[in-house]
Amino acid sequence: MRIKKKKRIMALLLTVVSVILHGMAVSATEEEEAIPGQSQLPSGPDWAMDEDTAPEVVADSAILMDIDTGVILYEKNIHKRQYPASVTKLLTCLVAAENSELTDVVTFSREAVFGIERGSSNIGIDEGEQLTMEECYYGALLTSANEVSSGIAEHVGGSIEGFAEMMNAKVQELGGVDSHFVNANGLHDDNHYTSAYDMALIGQAFAQNKMLLDISGTAFYRLDATPMQKDEIELRNHHRMLPDCELGGRYPYEYTIGGKNGYTDIARLTLVTFAKKDGHRLVCVVLKDEAKPNHYLDTIALFDYGFACYDNPAVRAQIDEKAKALQPEEEETLPEENMADGDSETLTQEEMDARVDSLGKREDSAPEEVGEQGKEEDRPDRKRWSGSTILTIAVVLVVLAAAGTCCYIFYQSWLREQERKRRQAEIMARHRARKQRRND
Repeated sequence: MRIKKKKRIMALLLTVVSVILHGMAVSATEEEEAIPGQSQLPSGPDWAMDEDTAPEVVADSAILMDIDTGVILYEKNIHKRQYPASVTKLLTCLVAAENSELTDVVTFSREAVFGIERGSSNIGIDEGEQLTMEECYYGALLTSANEVSSGIAEHVGGSIEGFAEMMNAKVQELGGVDSHFVNANGLHDDNHYTSAYDMALIGQAFAQNKMLLDISGTAFYRLDATPMQKDEIELRNHHRMLPDCELGGRYPYEYTIGGKNGYTDIARLTLVTFAKKDGHRLVCVVLKDEAKPNHYLDTIALFDYGFACYDNPAVRAQIDEKAKALQPEEEETLPEENMADGDSETLTQEEMDARVDSLGKREDSAPEEVGEQGKEEDRPDRKRWSGSTILTIAVVLVVLAAAGTCCYIFYQSWLREQERKRRQAEIMARHRARKQRRND
């Protein structure tokens, strides 16, 4: 009976906690929607996740971003520190492409060839061998050749350390806040780390380079024989979501246009993938998926969800608004019929000054700009606590209260049990005493 009573008490407590949490969640949502000027979407202007249809993702960190606007359609632990493994090579090739020519000749040093981890991905390049920078891109992006990535770094940065500084500078330029790179190939180092958010920014910039994007989406490439390599080297893309991937264990996704996979024992499975459908381009990053093929299944589910988001009016409006803001302003011209012979097609200096004054007045009356993290900056009346923060604190307090209540109930139960045992002992003692007296 006591056990049943305890169960009923616990069930009642859990019910009360659930009701409280539900009420607080609704309250927090309503409070956030009531803030003037705030979108009805869950976060700031660069975030448009539809929580009702978002898939379950197994990866420890994941992000889905619209390449052309930077709008985030899905996020999970996007600022959590993770080890990138070979998706590092996206940044390696991006930095190299901005600081070299395709026709550059890379000569491989002993350090580049033999300085990589034994048994790690390589294409058998020898010390002193030469490849063009274009060939190096294929080697790094298709077969994840670690010695090729090190050769790229030495050629562009003078040394691997010097190139790593260029990599970190590039990430900061892109707006990354969670990364530190120490090599060009992604082999494990405790000081070589990133986040899903930073990798999405890197992927976004990478996808803007058509040459690199096309190479990352190439299924097969053949390197010609060289004086040091008697046979041709066949390079096959290791990204198994490419529709024409030739490797086994394929998970073809018809809209995939490129990407890079990675793996180390500590980083686990990592994957960056680019897809395009109906003119919309997405980059998906999943980090630390524990087992195959979860990284591919997570990515496919996120792409299906992401492309469906464009049919959501609220999300579509968010993306269209950002796209419009990113479009360069066209230079204003005078109507052709109002121009006399010899007149300039552009506005006169006086007219331009008037336009500038007009724009200045409009800017003075415009809403304040929104900061990088989706919060209005320097507003004296802005909320110091977000709804999610208040909800988290409330949840902790409720859980602590429930735990305290449970402890109190069990403590009282323990006291009653001890009292019962004491009384039973007294009864037994009296019984033994009476029995002893009768025997005497």
